[in-house]
Amino acid sequence: MRAASLVWSTGGGMDESAIRDRAAPIGREEPCRVLDGMVDGLSERGGAVLLSGDPGIGKSTLLDHVAGRAGVRVVRARGVESETVLPYSVLADVLLPLRERFADVPSAQRRALEKCLALSEATGAGPYAVCAGALGVLAAAGEREPLVVLVDDLHWADADSRRVLLFVARRLATERLALVMAARTEHDAAVGWEGVHHLPIPALGEQACRELLRRRDLDPAAPAVDRLLRLSSGNPLVLLEYADRLARARALGRKQPDQEWEIPGPRVERAWWGPMTRLSPAAHEALLYVALSRCSTAALVDRALRTAGLPADALAPAEEAGLVRSGPEGYALRHPVLRPLVLGHSSAAQRLRTYRVLADVSSGELRTWYRAAATAAPDEAVAAALATEAARTRQRGELDSSARAWHRAAELSPEPADRSARLFNAAQDAFLGGATGDAAHWAEQALRWSDTPELTADIELLRGQARSWLGDPAAAHRLLVSAAAAVEPADPARACTLYAAAAMPAAMAGRIDAAAECAARCGGLADALDPGVERRLAAAMEGNMAALTGDVERSRDLLRRAGAELPGAGGVEEQQLTVLIGQAHSWVDEDERARVAVDGVVDWARRYGVPALLPFALVARGEMESWGHWAAARADGAEALRWGREFGHRAMTGYALTTLARLEGLRGDREQCTRLIAQYDEQCGEGVPGLEAFAQGALGSAALTAGDLDASRSRLERAFAAAADAGLRNPNLMPFVADLAEAHSRAGHRDRVREIADWLEERADSTGLAWPAAAHARCRMMLAESADEAWRWQTAAERAQARRVMTFETARTRLVFGQTLRRLRRPAAAREPLGDARRIFAALGASPWAAMAEAELAAAGHRPGPGSARLPQTELLTAQELQVARVVAEGLSNIEAAAALFLSRKTVEAHLTRIYRKLGLRSRSDLARYLTQTGVVA
Repeated sequence: MRAASLVWSTGGGMDESAIRDRAAPIGREEPCRVLDGMVDGLSERGGAVLLSGDPGIGKSTLLDHVAGRAGVRVVRARGVESETVLPYSVLADVLLPLRERFADVPSAQRRALEKCLALSEATGAGPYAVCAGALGVLAAAGEREPLVVLVDDLHWADADSRRVLLFVARRLATERLALVMAARTEHDAAVGWEGVHHLPIPALGEQACRELLRRRDLDPAAPAVDRLLRLSSGNPLVLLEYADRLARARALGRKQPDQEWEIPGPRVERAWWGPMTRLSPAAHEALLYVALSRCSTAALVDRALRTAGLPADALAPAEEAGLVRSGPEGYALRHPVLRPLVLGHSSAAQRLRTYRVLADVSSGELRTWYRAAATAAPDEAVAAALATEAARTRQRGELDSSARAWHRAAELSPEPADRSARLFNAAQDAFLGGATGDAAHWAEQALRWSDTPELTADIELLRGQARSWLGDPAAAHRLLVSAAAAVEPADPARACTLYAAAAMPAAMAGRIDAAAECAARCGGLADALDPGVERRLAAAMEGNMAALTGDVERSRDLLRRAGAELPGAGGVEEQQLTVLIGQAHSWVDEDERARVAVDGVVDWARRYGVPALLPFALVARGEMESWGHWAAARADGAEALRWGREFGHRAMTGYALTTLARLEGLRGDREQCTRLIAQYDEQCGEGVPGLEAFAQGALGSAALTAGDLDASRSRLERAFAAAADAGLRNPNLMPFVADLAEAHSRAGHRDRVREIADWLEERADSTGLAWPAAAHARCRMMLAESADEAWRWQTAAERAQARRVMTFETARTRLVFGQTLRRLRRPAAAREPLGDARRIFAALGASPWAAMAEAELAAAGHRPGPGSARLPQTELLTAQELQVARVVAEGLSNIEAAAALFLSRKTVEAHLTRIYRKLGLRSRSDLARYLTQTGVVA
């Protein structure tokens, strides 16, 4: 049975000074400094740490150290390998001692928690409602008094609990809560835990090992110590076990032969296997029941031992040898490393027999799992029972567990058709649960056994989606097109869906021509079908591709048709399609339609607790806001990036990184821009070449802002070429083209400026879009030979800019106009546009551009007063503070805001306190009024 407890660290008469003075374990001063600092600072802020290291390296000892010196309430839990299939088992150990705080979270989250912890019969426990509820309970407990949560053996925690703990760990900065977790290195402990402080625990140094042995009354200079140090390799568990064996041998007057230190195999086995060899066969068999039991209660294990015909005291020798511990909650191996040793030294027949007995003495879901483990050959009865459990688990929203159950059911299925269908179910649940690698692998397995074109097409659709998510859109496109062609003669509707799914991976791979071809094939098939989802999907995809290729009028017609056919609010699929439609509307200057569509999806995702929609929806909205509301764009981009990383959406992660990088570069933070693009290159650059133009454009615009003209021209020319190679013909997605013209203008390359102006003019005439018309006028203004000519192009630019909001571009045009007038010796006339530019740049937070306008004003003879180009107060807010301010300004209560943003109520309150202080406001109504006036909210 797991070790879970609620501890009051100040018990036993220990005062606080004694707690603070508790010494760090030998050789662990640095990790203890980090852990002690986090616990000591709980009155100010919370945090999370993930410890990782080899088995026996001292992770549990560090958790004991934290518990022993915390001086506050401590809750402990531990993952158990045999319970990894039981959803939320570790979470239950963390939250049940705090059940009195369940009343402090919103009712929907409370019901979700009660459902997943088997405390009620409620239905529909969404995973992110559970995550938000767990955060709320822990935050409420910490609000009452600081709380420390310790989770050992995280690598054996069930997947559902790990997901919740990761969610909580990333959101503790404002809570009075410390979360310390420990996991084994060989389980890739830190993978997927980005954003959580990772503290690897290294091997002990030689001096620390010798000091550890000295405290065990072993002479550090003894001849055997060198051999002990060599064999332990700095692992304290192995070191002390060898030392104990040596001490016992000496106590008995025996000399252990040297070869006993050189037994092949893992170090831990060399340390532990000795006591096990002295057990009787009956004790060995009894130990196997403890190792294989998923629920090691004393009653169940004792019943299993009786059924197997073993004596009641069969486990006694193992307990005497220190291999097993017994307590009120049942039996447990002394250390988890014993389980693989026990299993490794038992035969397959012994393990199968043990599982059969455990199945006989169990009931319900456990019995089904034991039967599945006890079955060596395909068995439809067992497979069907496990499939039934998988379906029930899926209905509860426990997708990680249901995926494993479907997969094991497939392994036990004798018929190829059943095996394929169950593998497909396993892949579906793994994909929706975030295990994209498993989904792709199991989909490939399912293909081997599929015997119908329809199932094969469905599997290929899932396989293509998974490959695209894994960062290989080119391969995803190829297999989706191939699958569509194969199924098209028999099932045009499925082929239509496959062609639609193949379009976006092609665009992500930098092949917009291939994407447009897929969309056209989808449209052609949909026209021959009855009105329905296929026609709506085809209109959306064809409209999207028409927008990318610059066929604006056709795009608008298709997008309006697709939007009109959406069935109301719909489910997740309809919401995803709505984002696709809304984003494309923004590319063709239909900004109101775009905002209504994307805002609606963001609101829906927050209201119904479906954050999987947020990476795409928020990055699309951030892209729209980047034309006029930089603070809001940065807030949305930062949240999109956080969710994209959390879900493993490599394409959306890259999109968010390039969008944020452009904004940071234009704001003057070239270093941050470079860091973000470096992250893009590392995480998805080669796999998602369709974003390369945006990445190069961001670096080039940052260089232009910094005045580095050579770097700017080089990067922006690369961006221009990459966009052309990809087939991108919509200038609204290429704002860096105007930056390229300005870089060449500043360098005196007037012929290249004319070429770019000609390109913008052609695009403006062909598409009818506002931005290329305004950018073209600005380029011609740079080339103007007279003030009258400059005035004509300024008037043309103003007409174009009046057609849509493009605040930054408007300021850029006013700046160029003022610079041109000053160049043409009209300094007095230049002052007004330069003053306008300075004011707009400052309001956006574009500090370097405001400074540039300020310098031009000074050169034109204007002496501004102090503070004339002040940055907006919203620039003082962090991205998350601004997101909190936005939802509160829209009328949400603190509890509603916490649920919408998947934060705790206390975090929202802490953010609001800082927001009011930074903005100089006193109330929610003041905040709503201020954000409306500054354009952050409508």
